[in-house]
Amino acid sequence: MTYGPDAIHELVEESGWLYPVSVRRLEREHALANIQVDEKGNSIMLAELLGETDIDQFESYEDLVIKLGPVFETESDRRNVGLIGHLKKTFLGK
Repeated sequence: MTYGPDAIHELVEESGWLYPVSVRRLEREHALANIQVDEKGNSIMLAELLGETDIDQFESYEDLVIKLGPVFETESDRRNVGLIGHLKKTFLGK
């Protein structure tokens, strides 16, 4: 299964679009699409992921990777904190 920026690029290709592609267009057409964040199977809705950014447009596939790569990394790290991390977050708010 495709994950990270490649999953969004796949949506662009499946839609038959060419770059540049606006974030507004992606949100309008695929807001509820479930995007796999990482190889572990973590996922997020496209609208939620894009809502965490200030990005307006992707000029090319490379631009998409540059702009969203760090967003996916952060989201993956946030979801993979492990048992100790969950306990700290639950009981200590950290």
